[in-house]
Amino acid sequence: MASILDAVVPLFAVIFAGYLAGRTRMLGEDAVRGLNRFVFTFAMPPMLFRLMATTDVTALGQGRFLFGYFWAELMVFLTGAILGGLVLRQGFAAMVMQGFGSSFSNGVLIALPLLISLHGEQGAVPALLLFTLDVVMFSAITTMLEAARAREGAGAGSAMAALRTSGLAILRNPIIMSTLLGILWGIAGLPVPSLVSKTFGFLGQAGPPAALFALGATLAFRRVRGSVGSASVMVALKLAIHPALVFLTLTLLVPVEPFWVHSAVVFAACPVGANVYVFAQHYGVQVTAASAAILVSTGLAMLTITALLVGYPPPVPL
Repeated sequence: MASILDAVVPLFAVIFAGYLAGRTRMLGEDAVRGLNRFVFTFAMPPMLFRLMATTDVTALGQGRFLFGYFWAELMVFLTGAILGGLVLRQGFAAMVMQGFGSSFSNGVLIALPLLISLHGEQGAVPALLLFTLDVVMFSAITTMLEAARAREGAGAGSAMAALRTSGLAILRNPIIMSTLLGILWGIAGLPVPSLVSKTFGFLGQAGPPAALFALGATLAFRRVRGSVGSASVMVALKLAIHPALVFLTLTLLVPVEPFWVHSAVVFAACPVGANVYVFAQHYGVQVTAASAAILVSTGLAMLTITALLVGYPPPVPL
């Protein structure tokens, strides 16, 4: 129990410190945006590239792991979207955001630091592999939302335009691109020069703590009023149904080794990812619900993740 708390509590303590900094306005919104830009552009990408460039993912043979997680994520997405349409009477774009918020984990800001805290650097590998699925998720979400916008007459109005926008969004995402470039570098077997490795490693050390602090500060400016039903569905599916379905999938449907099952379950148990709000704000769909779901799920996650780890401890010593 003590080792579990040692791994979880410091992460959420840093989030809380960031929240206090934002809530007391020690950091204004402009400063928080600058901190987020530092995390996503300068701190995390070098760390992600370095980790993946020194890992030959083809040697891991984790196709079953990726397929199983993706299948579970897709099922949760569809469940959220269908509930949004049938129960909450949402339109197509809102249903897409409902499914997105129900199934997309905060992988960069919480899952990655948490898995590193639990397993050391080897814990980063499952998280980084799952980041590659973000490419598929972002592409699909962008395409569907662009299609909805086009159908409503608010956008360029073609499937090709939606695909082009999706591709540009991926190319402009430093987290995804650094992970993909690192994977390709590792597959090619190219060495990372010592000077580059040390520089990236030094810069990357700032990534996880700065990311957690920035997340807390960002949450201080979120609003939770309105869209209670939609946000509640997102939180329930994300924190409970998603990890449960991932566990069942990777133990019964496509069994993988215990380390990979545990890592995937922890990843799925993380709160709603910040990119859900980014998409919601960009497309003007479910903005309040996304904001509330991120804030509430992050606040609850310390309790739910701790309970999960107590009942389902890591298969390797902490």
